[in-house]
Amino acid sequence: MAKKQVLIDVANAGASGDMFLSALIDLIGEDDALLPVAASLLIYDPSFRLAVVSMSHSGHTGRQLQITRNSAIRLDPDSMMEVLMAVAEEVELTPRAKNLAKDTLTIIFEAESRAHNKPISDLTLHETGSIDTILDIVGTAFLLERAGLLEDADFVATRVAVGSGSITTEHGELEVPVPAVAEILVAHDVLFHNGDAKTEVLTPTGAALIAAITKVYVDSYDDFITQNQGIGFGSRDLGKLPNMMRIVVGEVVVQEDEKPVSPPKEDTKKTTVKEEKPAADSKSKAEERIDVLDEWNADEVIVIETNVDDVDGEILGNLFDTLLEEGLAYDVIIIPAFGKKNRPCFLVKVIATKTGLKSIAEIMIRHLGTIGIRYTTWQRLKAARETIVCRLEIDDKEYMIRVKISRTTDGSIINIKPEADDMERVSRETGIPIRELKPRIAMQAHAVTE
Repeated sequence: MAKKQVLIDVANAGASGDMFLSALIDLIGEDDALLPVAASLLIYDPSFRLAVVSMSHSGHTGRQLQITRNSAIRLDPDSMMEVLMAVAEEVELTPRAKNLAKDTLTIIFEAESRAHNKPISDLTLHETGSIDTILDIVGTAFLLERAGLLEDADFVATRVAVGSGSITTEHGELEVPVPAVAEILVAHDVLFHNGDAKTEVLTPTGAALIAAITKVYVDSYDDFITQNQGIGFGSRDLGKLPNMMRIVVGEVVVQEDEKPVSPPKEDTKKTTVKEEKPAADSKSKAEERIDVLDEWNADEVIVIETNVDDVDGEILGNLFDTLLEEGLAYDVIIIPAFGKKNRPCFLVKVIATKTGLKSIAEIMIRHLGTIGIRYTTWQRLKAARETIVCRLEIDDKEYMIRVKISRTTDGSIINIKPEADDMERVSRETGIPIRELKPRIAMQAHAVTE
């Protein structure tokens, strides 16, 4: 019997929120996977920018986030939770993903409350009160959902490295692990060790995400079969030690004739798993992708399709809405055609991430009643994209509208597209038709970006 598991490997360099994000982006294989969450934060910090870059260290290749933000923006606990839930709603997280995000932020608040011996409402948040904490938490829930790992996977984590020595913070010089991290480790029975780093490598957000996601910890990798993995690098230079964490998707093979054995109480969170290295040619493929990314944004998608000749429009419309509203597909295309025996039929094509294959196949088979689907892997080249915020003044009131901008490899603008939801909101409030708003916004965005 095989059971799918997700291993969070944080044994060497701990974890932070941005390392979680970059590891999940690397796992999914799309540099713009986090764009919806980042775009939602522009309303709260128009200067917010996020870039994903490839990074290598000691033979490991993964991704790293580079974030620009207004460091003067700090939120109190009530505002933090309000913004977190608003962003979660805007990117359409499922209830399960929303609960994960809310629980993670609550873990941080409770730890800060115990560390400072103050009620949560009286806390003054420092580093944890920044906009990128919202990005880390909502983004992790969003990407886990995007990768299809919230529904049918169990999470285990290695004994997490916390570092040693001391670190300078806005609270002054603090011993590692800092009080908020120590509170999380103790309150949630997270297994940890110092590791080799002589500085902090486990942040409060990283600790809270580990505590919220997993309750099982491992010391070894026996019997663990790797199917896919993502590597995320942190921003701090740890010298010869790679500042990275891994998120590994695989399965633990359990023999049918093995009987479960109740472990001693102190070992209830320990199991044994084994790591299998990726195929040898995976590195060369990654290097090829990096070469392409120098000029274009490149990724891989799957195209899933089937022919149906016995379904009506209501069924097709429902399938269309289901796949797009749940965020499983990039696009759904339904093409009228003629099939065998000259029967009118429909060709249903779905473009999605490779991690969404299983979920999409199950939905298509259940909704359409088809007995099978076809799928292929396609390479894509995409124009570089970014999202900015434009300020539009109407009747002495200022409105903020997000705008998506795409560019060619030489940096020239291909397209300027204002966010439809923002235009609808401004149109409702002002009575100005979208047809008139759109060119005004586009002109301002073009002036700002040129």
